[in-house]
Amino acid sequence: MQHDPERLERKFDELDDWKNALLATLAGESAGRLAFRPDGKAWSALDVVHHLVLVEESITGYARKKLQAPPQPVSLLDRAKRTLLVGLMRLPVRVRAPLPQVVPGETLPLDVLSSRWTRARGDLRELVLSLPEERREALVFRHPVSGPLDPAGTLDFIDAHARHHEAQLRRIRRAPGYPG
Repeated sequence: MQHDPERLERKFDELDDWKNALLATLAGESAGRLAFRPDGKAWSALDVVHHLVLVEESITGYARKKLQAPPQPVSLLDRAKRTLLVGLMRLPVRVRAPLPQVVPGETLPLDVLSSRWTRARGDLRELVLSLPEERREALVFRHPVSGPLDPAGTLDFIDAHARHHEAQLRRIRRAPGYPG
């Protein structure tokens, strides 16, 4: 069952492995490559990582608030919309961030972003894995486009979202003017 705590823990392990591999790869890049902005204005690799951090911090903050209220069910329609969102994130199309609070406002060093991401992921892991049975299929995060997500749906979104931005990082590396 997708809401089984062991399955959720395995999903967190997969997400952590991906995050750690990405951060290790980026740690080997020069400051110029990390800060390079295609066309001089698009997001840099640091901005992409910052965005991923802001999203996970936002999800954790939202989930903490939702836990103060009675559990809200996630309907079959909501689950179908999540499937569509995850499918969209897997397509090679550009999507604007739907909320300004997840758009980086400043460029932060990779080590700062890495620490924040590790903390945000650890907080989310602790929160999700400690949910009582009656919360495992209830709303923990409301995506601004697809709507309510339960814990498993939230992790599926985080995974698809991260991989969507992995493609963006590849586009940055292929952009004209990328430092050699």
